[in-house]
Amino acid sequence: MFLRLGRMPAPILCSALLLFGIGVRQAAAQNQQQQQQPPKPPNPFETVPQTPQEAPQPAPQPVQPAQPPPPAAAQEPSRVTRPGQPPENIIESIEFRGARRVRQDTLQALIFTKKGDRFEEENLHRDFMALWNSGRFDDIRIEREPGKEGWIIRFVVVERPVVRTIKYEGNKSVSVSDILDRYKERKVGLVVESQYDPNKVQRARNVLIELLAEHGHLSATVDPQIRRVPPSSLEITFKINEGPKVKVGDIDITGNTVFSDKDVIRAMKNLHPFGIPHSILFESLFAKTYDPAKLDEDKSRVQVFYQEHGYFTARVTDSMVTMRKTGGQGMHIPLIHPNKPGTVADVNVTVEQGKLYHLNNITFTGVKFFRTPEALMTPLFSMSKGDVFSTAKLRKGLENMRKLYGDFGFIDFVAEPSFDPMPDSGLMDMSLSVDEGHQFFVRRIDFSGNTTTRDKVIRRQLLIDEGQIFNNRLWELSILRLNQLGYFEPLKAEDAADIKRDTKTNTVDITLKVRERGKNSIQLNGGVSGIAGSFIGASYSTNNFLGLGETLSLSSQLGTRLRQVQFGFTEPYLFDHAVQTGFTLYIQRYDYNQAQEASILAGTNLISYYNSLGTQNLLNYIQNGYGGTVFVSYPLKRSFARLGLTYGYNISNVKTLTTAADNYFTYIDFEGVGGPNQLSGIRTSTVTPSYTYNSVNNPINPTGGRELFFSLAFSGTELGGNVNTIQPALDAKYFHAGLKKGNVIGIHLSVRMITGYGGKTAPPFSRYFMGGENDVRGFNIWTISPIVYLPSDVASVQVYNTDGTVRTQRGVPVTMSVPSYQVTFPGGDTSAVGNFEYRIPIVGPVTLALFADAGLDKLLFPSQLHLNPGRLAQLNEEFPEAGFTGKAYIQPGSQQLRTSTGLELQVLMPVVNAPFRVYWAYNPTRFEGTLTAPIVADKSYFPNTATYNNAISSIGAVLPYSVERSAMFRFTVGRTF
Repeated sequence: MFLRLGRMPAPILCSALLLFGIGVRQAAAQNQQQQQQPPKPPNPFETVPQTPQEAPQPAPQPVQPAQPPPPAAAQEPSRVTRPGQPPENIIESIEFRGARRVRQDTLQALIFTKKGDRFEEENLHRDFMALWNSGRFDDIRIEREPGKEGWIIRFVVVERPVVRTIKYEGNKSVSVSDILDRYKERKVGLVVESQYDPNKVQRARNVLIELLAEHGHLSATVDPQIRRVPPSSLEITFKINEGPKVKVGDIDITGNTVFSDKDVIRAMKNLHPFGIPHSILFESLFAKTYDPAKLDEDKSRVQVFYQEHGYFTARVTDSMVTMRKTGGQGMHIPLIHPNKPGTVADVNVTVEQGKLYHLNNITFTGVKFFRTPEALMTPLFSMSKGDVFSTAKLRKGLENMRKLYGDFGFIDFVAEPSFDPMPDSGLMDMSLSVDEGHQFFVRRIDFSGNTTTRDKVIRRQLLIDEGQIFNNRLWELSILRLNQLGYFEPLKAEDAADIKRDTKTNTVDITLKVRERGKNSIQLNGGVSGIAGSFIGASYSTNNFLGLGETLSLSSQLGTRLRQVQFGFTEPYLFDHAVQTGFTLYIQRYDYNQAQEASILAGTNLISYYNSLGTQNLLNYIQNGYGGTVFVSYPLKRSFARLGLTYGYNISNVKTLTTAADNYFTYIDFEGVGGPNQLSGIRTSTVTPSYTYNSVNNPINPTGGRELFFSLAFSGTELGGNVNTIQPALDAKYFHAGLKKGNVIGIHLSVRMITGYGGKTAPPFSRYFMGGENDVRGFNIWTISPIVYLPSDVASVQVYNTDGTVRTQRGVPVTMSVPSYQVTFPGGDTSAVGNFEYRIPIVGPVTLALFADAGLDKLLFPSQLHLNPGRLAQLNEEFPEAGFTGKAYIQPGSQQLRTSTGLELQVLMPVVNAPFRVYWAYNPTRFEGTLTAPIVADKSYFPNTATYNNAISSIGAVLPYSVERSAMFRFTVGRTF
């Protein structure tokens, strides 16, 4: 395009000439300055070969009018090639040298110049800066040389070394994981396999010093040392000298006249000593580590403490820390008073208390929804005119006010208090400016993330519906109800949903976001014993069958002694109504072998000895049982309480395997306890009304809430059975946040009792046994029971001659039956169990729990433990000199309280949906003693003294009882509570 001179506007032409003149003068001035200045240091482009200086170009000619185009040969004269100059002023190729770890194509992508571009130094300078700013190189040099068709451009780079290893030496009070966590928190960026950056190393050093100071090492030094590892790597070692740890010494409060210094020091949570609060002797047991950064936090807490108690203008004016050497001299008592040399920091805090203020007047501005806002002062803020003005009550009142407005749909409510203290009178006027915002209604509720669970299962747990006012309190309760299901990962009310407001229509659209968790739960247990045999147990349950919220469970236990199968189903919403119903069915078989049970009791194998007495003389039988339950429950409106009703029918009978067992159950019942006869079958028909309150926030891994269950079971002949019993039961659980974030305190209490009525006693299998991972963890399963002696004639002793030899008849030793008392373990009619756990999350699904268990299994109604009248009359007729009364004798000490404490490691498995746990338990209180049955045999009953002495040594033998061990280590699946 050509410009004609005559058509150019005059102002533009004048401006162009003026700028041209200024440019010429500036160029001349720069020329002169460059001749006077010393030479500059070389730059990366100085090494690039230069072409010979070309002849000076002629001065630009003025623009001429457009002419016709010349011939093609005259338009583009041929370029003259000079020595050392390529034929064309273009880039023939681009090379990179010195790059070991960075690929050639990656380097090519970092620069802008490409093969075939025209050679321009400005473009190469831009490429140089692009490579340098990538942070990959310590040095870059650009070379050029002529090629066959153009210039060959070569980038010679020196890569930055890579950090191969990072070591820490001398760190004792902080672990490497603590250091890495702090690096991540402060975004240091120093990691292995990253390029070396001295700035990151220095930042890491500063963060390390700060971390050590938090642990009391105020004089710690950190020296980073760099060692080169050929060919291009580095090893960084941080040499740490922690120095002495500084503990908090004496804390003095200057200017405090209204509170005791202990009260003020308790507010300093970072610096006050560990101990038992509000105790006289144990309040300051262990000094904390001094951290200067946390002193400022405690000063703020001291100010807040005064303001919460009415001293609104109180402030901390100054603080002073004095370092003092301690220890090394005087008395040295290990653990109690070690008296080690060290350094402590004495802290002195100066406060200015000011006046005690009382509330005078409060005015509300902007309150439109409530007609008399002044009436809200006392119920919401717990303050009225004349009361001490407390900032703690004010904060709580503002939160209560926000919740109150949230109950009516004002989700954007904001309140701003302002204060007018009057120092002369000690009164406080407060003004509360309120912005109520809009009242919102729910327009739509949607769900996301529920791939299996049906929408209606989630919707029926929500206490708010479309078209209603958005109630914050009901929304929080709805989230809690969803968490109780256990179908989803824990939800939080504040971020569980995406709430979109429409201020034009005053409506909100709610999208509830859930993440489903495993719905299946599997539990396994088992054991092997040379005496007691072996068993294996498994259970499976799904709490969200087909996504409808139904529960299906199946459990079984197969072993040499016990075989049991149970099946259950629960429908939480019957016909889409809030009626929960379900059923359970079970069948079990119990094999009783007298030789085996005696071996378990004695702790040694006595099976061969008992078999030598004759199989038909042993008490061997099989107990069979089967039955089921049907239940229904209904929730109380807008609460966590439910009323339930359960009906159960069970049948239990005994099949005898020996003559002795047949005779035994003909006259007496299971283990000699009176009640319905097992041979003819025990039929139990039971109705159980119940009350349940459950606000626990998660059924698998709870962190808060409480649960209460109470039931009263009635079994009677009126319902179609032959058992008359009353069984009240109470079970309570409580979960609360622990001392530190994430920790959980759990408390469990269970109390049960059973008694007969109408002249009947409770069947033996309905009594309570304790021990195992479900109640008192340090004891074997079902080994805690009262030990009782009941009248019997099953004792058989050998008859001796007068000279002490064994009397025989036809080569067979002669025996005789004698009256005796038999040892039985009938179980208690009353049991109480208490459990305490402090759960500490370790990492991910791993939790450490400190636990303490206590259990009491007692016979509160010993009169119901006796022989039936027919059997008692037979024994007294056979042995009139014995004088049996049917009374049961209880072994002293067998009903004492059992306790267990220890550590439990829990690993929550997402597939199993229950924690695998390994625990070690120590039993401080347990029963250890000897079993000695009462002797009722009279000497006149025996043929001679030798037989009498032998009988006394046999039936009155002292048996050591060593079933309850002092400690136990066990693996199991599930929770105690």
